[in-house]
Amino acid sequence: MNEDVLNKFSLTIKKYIKKDRINHAYLLETNCENKIELAKEIVKLILSYESKISIEELELNGDLIVVSNDTNLIKTEEIELIKEKFKTKSILNSKRIYIIDGAEKLNNYSANKLLKFLEEPEDDIIAILTTENKNNVINTIVSRCISIRFITNSIKEYEEEYVDKLFNFIINIEENKEKAIAFQNSYDIKELSDRIYLKEFLNNLLLIYDDVIQYKVCDRVNYFPNNIEKIKKICEDNNVEDIKRKINAINECINRLKYNPNVKLLIDKLIILMSGVEIDA
Repeated sequence: MNEDVLNKFSLTIKKYIKKDRINHAYLLETNCENKIELAKEIVKLILSYESKISIEELELNGDLIVVSNDTNLIKTEEIELIKEKFKTKSILNSKRIYIIDGAEKLNNYSANKLLKFLEEPEDDIIAILTTENKNNVINTIVSRCISIRFITNSIKEYEEEYVDKLFNFIINIEENKEKAIAFQNSYDIKELSDRIYLKEFLNNLLLIYDDVIQYKVCDRVNYFPNNIEKIKKICEDNNVEDIKRKINAINECINRLKYNPNVKLLIDKLIILMSGVEIDA
């Protein structure tokens, strides 16, 4: 992760984490690939307020636990392991911190285990959860955390032609629903076959819907002020639940990128999900 992103993130988290108001649980919502690295930046800031202990010392002493896996599920055993390891006080007399990467992977069983941990927090234990979309995280977990949102890739960096591609993709689906699959030649499948480009493309679609939500709720936009008329039109054609469904569909396709899927089939599925048509997994 480049230094510029880390510097921007440092400024962001300082708005949420004050020396006199360190919370027992944080939920980091971000489109950055290495969420654990960002979570560790939160740990460093907390340590800078609380003690002279470094994050390396915290890790070596077992006072920093990271739960991360490539599966679609965080098991109850992984939550139990955190609770077991944190039963005793730290010999460094420091904070004990655990990071759960991919909070949307908590199912009802593992979430309930974690909830019991969050509902009766100990002063020296802090949870940091990460997700690409907090709408996919169980509500009872979200409600017990301070939410930190960090979205990268300012749209100002992109050329007008690229922004038009983003809006044309969405408007095509808005107008034609699942029939938009027939218009796939209107955007460059060969270009989207590059995994990095495709992920960036999908992340920027999320920014459009973020602006749609912001306009619907707060009458403002953050990323596309030059495309306000298109945003208004998308806003008029969708209620909040529609927008959430489309955000979830885009996030699902972003998650599937790690498995190197067939790009055309992935985009077909995205169009169908965004259109509100239910399909088998």
